[in-house]
Amino acid sequence: MFEKVTNTFVLPSKIQLYFISIKNISLLVVETPYLTKKYIKLPYLFKFKKANNILTFENFKKENFFSLVTSWFKKFAKPFKKQLILKGLGFKGNIIENGSVLEFKLGFSHTIRILLDSKELKFSMVNNVLTVEGFESYKVGNFLEKIRKLKRFDSYKGKGFWYKNESRTLKEIKKM
Repeated sequence: MFEKVTNTFVLPSKIQLYFISIKNISLLVVETPYLTKKYIKLPYLFKFKKANNILTFENFKKENFFSLVTSWFKKFAKPFKKQLILKGLGFKGNIIENGSVLEFKLGFSHTIRILLDSKELKFSMVNNVLTVEGFESYKVGNFLEKIRKLKRFDSYKGKGFWYKNESRTLKEIKKM
């Protein structure tokens, strides 16, 4: 009826992978380097084998499940990374309390503290440059947008939060 096709995929070294079967439902469990678990429900037509760091699929030619799974694993090979630069005289940022709190001095009367979710994202702050790494790009982007909303960008002086390699045109100051 269908022609069987065998595909192999080399797993990234940082991933732990195992299978669970519950009431005729097969799950592929992937543990990422930041100790979060992701689950994939497997179709009943597919057969999988894991030997060392190689994952072997036996599927049928009409399905494209192999391409979906391999593209999903490729994002775990290298984490998504973004950098945010804090520009402005007197503006400072720091990671305190063993990496669990991000503290900013942004010219307000008080310091701003943000709790960090260290399970899925990795943070570092050096010379007012905040680096955030994670395997899901939308979580990295959402966190950095939350930070950018703390201090609105000054379009005349260039103060505020900038992404690394971001270019904005500054407005000219009116001279009388």
